Amino acid sequence: MTFEGYFERVRRRLQEDLRTFLAAKRSDVARLRPWGGDVLDRLGAFTRKGKMIRGVLVALGCEMAGGRAGAAAVRAGTALELIQSGLLIHDDIMDRDPRRRGGPSVHEQYARFAPGPDPAEAAHFGTSLAICAGEIAIFLAFEALAALPGPRPRRAAVEELFASEFGLVGLGQMLDIEAGSCRGPVTERRILEIYRAKTARYSFYLPLAAGWTLSGGAGRERPALERLGEDLGLAFQIKDDELGLFGNAATIGKPVGSDIRQGKRTLYAARLLARAEGRDAARLAGIFGCPAATDGDIRFVRDLTERTGIRREVGLVMARLGRRAAREIAALRVREGHREVLRGLLAYILDRKS
Repeated sequence: MTFEGYFERVRRRLQEDLRTFLAAKRSDVARLRPWGGDVLDRLGAFTRKGKMIRGVLVALGCEMAGGRAGAAAVRAGTALELIQSGLLIHDDIMDRDPRRRGGPSVHEQYARFAPGPDPAEAAHFGTSLAICAGEIAIFLAFEALAALPGPRPRRAAVEELFASEFGLVGLGQMLDIEAGSCRGPVTERRILEIYRAKTARYSFYLPLAAGWTLSGGAGRERPALERLGEDLGLAFQIKDDELGLFGNAATIGKPVGSDIRQGKRTLYAARLLARAEGRDAARLAGIFGCPAATDGDIRFVRDLTERTGIRREVGLVMARLGRRAAREIAALRVREGHREVLRGLLAYILDRKS
C-alpha cells in the first residue's frame, strides 16, 4: 500500500463528501443573496484546490486503530479541510498575501466586488468579507463534526480534540505575529515552539489522533502519535520555509520570498540575521521585513543563504527530524501496510516541490 495510492483514493472520497456537504447547506443560505451561495461555491473551490493531506490522515488514523475509514472518518476529514481553508483565508489577510493555491487570495477575490472605486475601501471590503468567509468555513466544520455518525462519546472526544488543538493554532499565530514584529533576535527554540503550535500539531497529530479516536483506538498509543505528528509537522513547516525561499512561484502557488518581505522569523531568517556581516548585513537589514523588496533582493537573500551554508544546515535539521520520525513510525504498533503509508508520507514531506 503506497502513500500515493492511498492518498489519491481517500482524497477523491473527501472531494465528493465536500460537494455533498456543501450542497446540503445551499437551501439554508440561498435566500441570503448575493453571498449565501457565493461563499459556499468559493469555499468549495478553494478547499478542493488544497492537497487535503490532513483530511486523508483522519482516514489513515482510523484504519491504524483497526477500524474502517467509513462515513464518519471521511466527514471528519472534510471538517478538518474546511477549518484549514478558514485558517488560510485569515492567514493570507494577516500576511497580506495576494495569492494562494495558484490564484488570488480570497480577500483579493472579494475586493473585486467592492461597490466603490477607492482602492483602500475596496481592500477593506475584501478583507471584511474574507474574514466572514473564513469564520463560516470553521463554523461549517463544527456543524459537520456535531453530526458525525457513530457512538456519541467518540464524537464528543473528537470535537474536544479539534477545539483544543485549534485553540493552540490561534495562540501559535499570535506568537508568530509577535516574533515578526520583534526588533531583537528570536531564538531557534522559540521558532520551533511557534511551528509546533501553529502548524505541526494540527497538521499531523490532530488528524491521526482524530481518526484513532473515532475507531476507539487505545489511549496508550496517543503519546506515540503525538510525538510522530509533531516531528512530521516540524519537518513539513521547515520544508515549507525552504520552498518559500527557493521554490518556484508557479509550483508553490504564491510569490517566492513572501516570508522575507513579511519579516517572518524562520530558521533561515534567524541564522541569516545572526550571521551576516558587513555589507551583507546592511543589505539584509534593508530587505528583511520590507514589502517592497525586489526579486533581485530575494535572489540576494537566497545566494547569501547558500553562501553561508545556512541552507545546508537547515536541511540537516530537517533530515534529523526525518530520521526521528522514521524511528517513531517503525515503533508504532500498527499494520505494516499503514507503516508503509506513513513512510511514504515522510518521504513526500522531505522531497516535495509544492
